[in-house]
Amino acid sequence: MERFHFNFVVFLLVLSFLELLLINCDAADRCLEAENLALLQLKKGFTTQKPESWLSGTDCCSWEGVTCDEPGRITGLNLRLRFITGTIDPSLFNLTSLVTLNLAHNNFDGIPIPDFGWDRLVNLSSLDLSDAGFAGKVPVSISRLTKLTFLDLSSNSLAINLMILQNMSNLKELILDNVNVSSYKNEWCGVLVNSTPVLELLRMYSCSLFGAICSSLPMLPFLSIIDFTDNNLDSNIPNSFANFSSLSELHLRSNKFNGSFPNQILQLRNLKYLDISYNPTLSGYLPDFPEYSNLRTLLVSNTNFSGNVPDSIGNLKFLTDLDISSCEFYGTIPSSIGNLLELVHLDLSYNNFNGVVRLEFIKGLKNLSALDFSNSGFSLTLLNADNGSSSSSFPKMSILILVGCNLTKIPTFIKYQDQMTNLDLSNNRIHGKIPSWLWRIGDLKQFTSLIPSNTTSQSHLSFLSLANNNLIGEIPPFICNLTRLTMLNLSNNKLTGTIPQCLLEDGIDLLVLNLRGNQLYGAIPHGIRTKCELQTINLRDNQLEGLLPRSLSNCQSLEILDLGNNNLNDTFPYWLGNMSLLRILVLRSNKFYGLVGPPDGSHETNYAFPMMHVFDISSNNFSGSLTAKCFSSFKSMMINKVEGILDLLFHLGPYFNLDVLTIINKGQVMTLQKYAIFAKSIDFSNNHFEGEIPSIMGQLVSLQVLNMSQNYLKGEIPPELGNLVQLESLDLSRNYLSGKIPQEFISLHFLSYLNLSYNMLVGTVPQGGQLCSFTNTSFQGNKWLYWFSCNTSVLEANNTTKSPPSLGNTSSNNRSYMIVLGILFGVGFGGSMAIVLILDVMFCNKARRRSRRPSHG
Repeated sequence: MERFHFNFVVFLLVLSFLELLLINCDAADRCLEAENLALLQLKKGFTTQKPESWLSGTDCCSWEGVTCDEPGRITGLNLRLRFITGTIDPSLFNLTSLVTLNLAHNNFDGIPIPDFGWDRLVNLSSLDLSDAGFAGKVPVSISRLTKLTFLDLSSNSLAINLMILQNMSNLKELILDNVNVSSYKNEWCGVLVNSTPVLELLRMYSCSLFGAICSSLPMLPFLSIIDFTDNNLDSNIPNSFANFSSLSELHLRSNKFNGSFPNQILQLRNLKYLDISYNPTLSGYLPDFPEYSNLRTLLVSNTNFSGNVPDSIGNLKFLTDLDISSCEFYGTIPSSIGNLLELVHLDLSYNNFNGVVRLEFIKGLKNLSALDFSNSGFSLTLLNADNGSSSSSFPKMSILILVGCNLTKIPTFIKYQDQMTNLDLSNNRIHGKIPSWLWRIGDLKQFTSLIPSNTTSQSHLSFLSLANNNLIGEIPPFICNLTRLTMLNLSNNKLTGTIPQCLLEDGIDLLVLNLRGNQLYGAIPHGIRTKCELQTINLRDNQLEGLLPRSLSNCQSLEILDLGNNNLNDTFPYWLGNMSLLRILVLRSNKFYGLVGPPDGSHETNYAFPMMHVFDISSNNFSGSLTAKCFSSFKSMMINKVEGILDLLFHLGPYFNLDVLTIINKGQVMTLQKYAIFAKSIDFSNNHFEGEIPSIMGQLVSLQVLNMSQNYLKGEIPPELGNLVQLESLDLSRNYLSGKIPQEFISLHFLSYLNLSYNMLVGTVPQGGQLCSFTNTSFQGNKWLYWFSCNTSVLEANNTTKSPPSLGNTSSNNRSYMIVLGILFGVGFGGSMAIVLILDVMFCNKARRRSRRPSHG
């Protein structure tokens, strides 16, 4: 009997197990057949990166990216970051139980978002199509998705009519970054307020918004994150924003806001992130910060904010990022900043502070990673500067920028910075030799004696600038330890010796090398590495000599090459023409000689400079005729428009402001500290060129500066030069040019400097345009040339016999001053875009090596 009971129990257990097994088998194959087929059909529309697990005969609920509910209905489809290409098959809309759909970060290569079928996805609450490669208009049918709580259409080439939101009353998160909303004019804000009453997050970065933010936006009671970065909003920021009790993040960077910023916004209890930077006409001041503030990030740089920084800034206990650079703040720096123990990034640069700041106040900021005090107005001091234990207690920073802080020595605490990547101490009063430990900063190995001296350095330093100081001595071989260095700027010091070979040869993969304005001598290293990545080489104003290394042609990424004011002795480097990115070539004031271009009989076919902006070979010994080939390859100068300026800025990145260019403009030496890459200039002056001026030069329609003075050019001035409508400075003086001044010159409306003196010109100066505004000095030395000035109708004869002034003896006027020059991009002073450059102008006080001057009776 007992055995019977035992067998019966075993039977029941086996039966239960089999039943459970059958249930599990049924659950494992629960995908609905129609939805299985829909996914397989969807897969057929994909051309690459098809989901490998989507196989016929298997349960689709187990496929990658697929989520099912208990009955086997597909509720989620996530194909994010699959890099899929192809099309969207209409079978997608057979998945009528979908709650979430994510096709983000694929490559559908400009196809439109499907126009029909969205009304079938009545349960969809989350739709993410961001960065998927869609283009065209957002279909109105998406408005049928009334249950949506999350919608992300960002980073596509899309345009949207915000009226599609009118039925989305459940929407909580809306992300439209880089979607064009401009067609809806400035009513976009009201549509949002009326259509999305429970909205919590709104991101509209770079949506071509313009006009005003409506004052009713704070009526959205749950809205906590707003991002209107990089638009064209040009109104006041509404005072009603101070009533945004739920606001935690406000991103208004890079707009055109004006008026006074409502500083009550800075006192909102829940505000954690505020970025109003790059609104240059937005004014305001920092208020008293309450103790309860939760602010983590405060960015107001490049605005018109002013006033004192309040002591109450120390109440921002959670602050990690503080950037108030490039504003109008004044007064002293409050010591309470030292209480911001969570601070990671601190930037006070380019303000009007005063007084003396002890750098020790940052010792307590143990999390500080980036510090910029450049040109803030105050002077820095460092007590106990040589105390090792004190120096090691400073926070470990990766970025330290102390430009123009009146430092007289390199702070020794830098020696203990083992994580340093960017160091800029330029424009100070640092003197003496560069300490040997500087070449090992950012290297953990320098802090222990147990590591052999011949081991490879592990320095993290990538950016080093000690420019504009009084440093002496040679550049030591220790610099070769900085194997991760990409930017080195030691310009305008008193360094001597030769250029370390590792800076150009194997050893350091530099992008920018600036040794301008020192006393370096010897030859430029000739073994430039094959995989040279250099973008800028500036060796101007040294004492370098010898030949130009042919291995420079290995630097195919080179954009700027400035070798001016040295003693280099070579023929024209026509072989640089294979550098398709070269924009600035300066060889002025050397001993180059011969023809410009490939030598006679050469079969060189790569002589082309399609991106050339500045071509300066003045004050050398070049000779021969100027042929059309010299100018026909300057394709960039033949385009009279803005040429990808923003793309260029982005490409140059942090090295943009390092470019320095010196040109002769309007008869004076000009040093362009910024925007050098945008100037367009040709200078062939003070050589031995002969023959006629090629008429092809009239095709260089974006040229701004042309100097061909002090040569042996003859013939008539080509009337085609009247096509150079952007020309601001023209100097053809001291040649043998004859004939009349072309009537076409009256079209040069931006011409503010003209020098045609000491030629053989005849006739009357054409009347009109700028020509009548020039004085006698523009035309003197042309005996049979006559002109009317703007202020008189009396014809004046140019019969002066006064000796021409020497351009080389102006030491009595050796002075510096500041002027403003409009560098124009295809549209001139009256156009829609211009960049104003601040130029440091110095009269040339260095005598020409030759005093040759054409003389005419």
